[in-house]
Amino acid sequence: MGVFFFYNNRKPRKFNYTPILYNPEEEERKKNLQDRIEKVKREMGVLPEEKPVERKDFKTEFVSQTRHLKKRKEKESSGINSFFANNGLLIIILVVLFAIFFFWFLR
Repeated sequence: MGVFFFYNNRKPRKFNYTPILYNPEEEERKKNLQDRIEKVKREMGVLPEEKPVERKDFKTEFVSQTRHLKKRKEKESSGINSFFANNGLLIIILVVLFAIFFFWFLR
């Protein structure tokens, strides 16, 4: 169990790893070579042309994958909401006030 002192706090050792077999120039050369090979294959017709990737909106994708959010969105888009769902708190307050009035003044 260690004891905490305000002075002489030990700092954690820093991570200082240098990879032995990594050469950034060689990695860049391999990447450039691979890109050139793909470009030549596309020009020859071996590989199909690259099509731009369609990016989908994250929010719409997330909503479409969850049941409860999908139901909520369908309810909002349809506009069909019951009277009690929209005014539930107001109805409860009116019932409580009526009960207070009934038991307080009509006793």
